[in-house]
Amino acid sequence: MSALRLKALPPETLGFAAAAAAAALVLGLAPTALPFAVQVGLLAVAVVVLGLPHGALDAWIARRAGLFERPLGWIGFNLGYVALALAVVGAWWLFPITALVLFLMISAWHFAGDWQDALMPWQRMIAAAALLGMPAVFYQAEVASIFVVLSGPGAEVAAEGLRSVGLVALGALVPVLLMTAMKRQWTVLIELGMLVLLAVFAPPLVYFVIYFCLLHSPRHLRATIALAPAGERRSLIAQALVYTLATLVLAALVAALLLPSGDLSGIALKTLFIGLAALTVPHMLLMLWTERKQANVPA
Repeated sequence: MSALRLKALPPETLGFAAAAAAAALVLGLAPTALPFAVQVGLLAVAVVVLGLPHGALDAWIARRAGLFERPLGWIGFNLGYVALALAVVGAWWLFPITALVLFLMISAWHFAGDWQDALMPWQRMIAAAALLGMPAVFYQAEVASIFVVLSGPGAEVAAEGLRSVGLVALGALVPVLLMTAMKRQWTVLIELGMLVLLAVFAPPLVYFVIYFCLLHSPRHLRATIALAPAGERRSLIAQALVYTLATLVLAALVAALLLPSGDLSGIALKTLFIGLAALTVPHMLLMLWTERKQANVPA
């Protein structure tokens, strides 16, 4: 690919590809595996700094889409958002394995949107299934251990199921990659190809950090900011910061109340992933509502 075409790629594609290649090289040559506590620490910092802000603009998106206009509507929106998030936390507390499986399914639908403008629906679902399933193919024991931390001993079954999904999706991804190459869809080809490379060499948490924080979140955040008038973008950044800090405070309170004391890495991992699940549901519902509303608006 020429240097000119590389410059035309989205910035998140270039950043993600560079980070994935570097991680694959370093981890492939490393004499020992990266300690689990270090992986969790890396996940925590990256999700807080780079991951959470992409959903912190949901109130602005809702107002722009006409979901509310007045301050009272803003209060109602935030209360409803928090109520949905807490309902997800409660469901995970009562039905941890079912909640884990549903979260994986919701995540597949949500992450498939990263290629909404480039791939057909069936191609997007293959890409999302491969994205989620590949770590279980190459690091089955590690994924099973993470699932046990999140949802208890019975969660090994979910890891086995995810591995099966990953194997099928990985095979189905080959023709998708060939079709993107034939159509010269370089952005999609690079992203999916680097995801496969990363899944082979990076442990699951590192894989998730690089994908979620360097590709998915920046893409969504850049698209949202691009919708705002130039004079409003600085206030959007401040709003993202305020909502991110508020989310961290709420997550810390919920973790302190609901999670038992014990291994710090396990508590942090559980807080992060259950917190992401709790935020993903209202975020996904808002995105679905705005997409349908836009689809019904005449050109």
